[in-house]
Amino acid sequence: MRRKREVVEGQIYRKLSPSGGYWEVIAIRKDGMGTQHAQMKRTDDPKTLKTLSVSTLLDPQQFEIVTEQ
Repeated sequence: MRRKREVVEGQIYRKLSPSGGYWEVIAIRKDGMGTQHAQMKRTDDPKTLKTLSVSTLLDPQQFEIVTEQ
């Protein structure tokens, strides 16, 4: 059974692709429909930001957690 994890600020995830890099969660927001999104910055280039749904971040085929806060 898969354990559901909570995504919180400060966690670092690795994108599972050749040029994926490491991303730190800097904020969690809900959209108008109630879907949670994580705003993230690239650890080696903090000016590079991305926002994606928390469900995408928790997809083990796309990301893996590196550090938990």
